[in-house]
Amino acid sequence: MKRIIHKHEELLQTFDSESEVVIGGFSVKINEVVKKEDFTNEHFRSDYIIICMVTSGSMTLGIDLKKYHLPVNGFILAPPNALKQFVQASENATLSVVSFTGDFLNRIGISNLKTELFEYFSTKFSPYWQLDQTAADMIKNLMHDLERRSLTANTHPFGKELLYTCFQTFLYEIAGLSKIYSEPVNTYLSRKENLVMEFLQLVQKHFKKQRSVNAYADMLSITAKYLTETVKEITGKNAGEMIDDIVMLEAKYLLNDPALSIGQTADLLNFNDQSFFGKFFKRHAGMSPKEYRNSL
Repeated sequence: MKRIIHKHEELLQTFDSESEVVIGGFSVKINEVVKKEDFTNEHFRSDYIIICMVTSGSMTLGIDLKKYHLPVNGFILAPPNALKQFVQASENATLSVVSFTGDFLNRIGISNLKTELFEYFSTKFSPYWQLDQTAADMIKNLMHDLERRSLTANTHPFGKELLYTCFQTFLYEIAGLSKIYSEPVNTYLSRKENLVMEFLQLVQKHFKKQRSVNAYADMLSITAKYLTETVKEITGKNAGEMIDDIVMLEAKYLLNDPALSIGQTADLLNFNDQSFFGKFFKRHAGMSPKEYRNSL
């Protein structure tokens, strides 16, 4: 079976640069060329958040099975749980990339940002923005500051503190840009929206073994009726449909792996048997798992 979780250390090996990583779980790369042999077209999840901007040429990336073509100043923010895919790059393509793990956020004492900022982005905003030149120049300057601070993090008396401060500024500038470049599903972040975010996080964690709305309502200490009505109000879909969407996304991901039989895919998703899985898949995709695999 193909590797599902791409490690931060593996990401660093993707780039031509061999600069030393001075802070574990964090890296910044400026105007890096991605090795063409790393474009394997495989889908993966990661143990890191990646923020990148195309600085020359163009690239095509996939996020949650949707492809995004990035010209110069194209900007992507991809959280760990998102299905990612490096599709292709032009010969002159370069990227500036900031990547970091949840452990890095926890270690530097800003774990609240992980939930308040990045999970907010991942559920509320498109992962792709096309920046104008002013915004792109600001991001470039911030990334250069991060690179400079990371290189002196272990030699300056307050190097790590300066890096962490610079990093927080970078995150909040991105939060500010989101108000301009990304169309939110709902502009009012309410208690109900927070509840929906909690629900989706639980589903991401447990969907392979639990697809019951009642079970998730119990985890959240609310009624199934209230959960369904709230999810419908915020997302336009009811709780059961959201669970099914996440199951289908995973099913399509697994079916992309030719090493897995359809029966094995059904087992990994904890369906009672292949027939039940086939009926579920066809109801949502309009084709059988075999037809979907052939269509690839």
